[in-house]
Amino acid sequence: MKTRHLWLEAAVLFFAITSASCLQKVSLEVVPPVVRRGQEAILRCHYDLQEAPLYSLKWYRGRHEFYRFSPSEDPPIKIFNISGIYVDPDNSNQSQVTLRKVDFGLSGTFSCEVTADAPTFSTASGTKNLTVVSLPDGRPVIVSERERYDIGDMLRANCSLPSSKPPVHLSFTLNNMPVEATARQQRTKDDDGAQWSEINLLLQPFHYANGQLTLRCTAQIPNGIYLKTSELQLGTGLREPVPERVTSENGSDSHTMTFVTILCVGMLHLLLR
Repeated sequence: MKTRHLWLEAAVLFFAITSASCLQKVSLEVVPPVVRRGQEAILRCHYDLQEAPLYSLKWYRGRHEFYRFSPSEDPPIKIFNISGIYVDPDNSNQSQVTLRKVDFGLSGTFSCEVTADAPTFSTASGTKNLTVVSLPDGRPVIVSERERYDIGDMLRANCSLPSSKPPVHLSFTLNNMPVEATARQQRTKDDDGAQWSEINLLLQPFHYANGQLTLRCTAQIPNGIYLKTSELQLGTGLREPVPERVTSENGSDSHTMTFVTILCVGMLHLLLR
């Protein structure tokens, strides 16, 4: 009976020690949360050891460990050779690891595993996703088939951008009115990776605002990764005048008469040579 009480007291004491020094608030932060291809990313592991010493901090990409910090070892830093992961040792320590020249292959789940030192050796981890993107340079470019449009004309225009990963979503508005989806198509060219969207819209009176047409293209990648707009001001609905055909008194077309005159003069010139 006495032995049972001793075991019970020991268990309670061990539980109290373990609870007092248990890891808390382990989380992972990625800076910046979305990284451009070729840039660097900083992974920060936040944790509270409750005054217990740190035994180790391990970093994983998926299931593969690529970095470890163990303060009791010499040297305390160990970097594992994982393809595509380039650790900057000068900017990595007991709470963060810096990755250089990130590429698309690094997009995915990262985790930090924290282990407290004796007597508990309690372990906890935090995870976070890293997103690597390639953003298009500049703003979208709008090209219209014509500069002037009348009511009843077919507005044909396209909006284009260089390639990106992930692809952008392109949308149109005309005088702040969204263009219907049936009038819009988005394609991706296979040869140079350019991406564009085009519209073919039959213009109605309600499309105009003070006789003007303002065509806007918005290029967007969700979650605040990329957002750019461009505008194109189209002329009023006044068609350029078409020259009238001039007819002589006898009813013949002046263009035909001019052509015949030039032909006769040319033949006369050849005969006199």
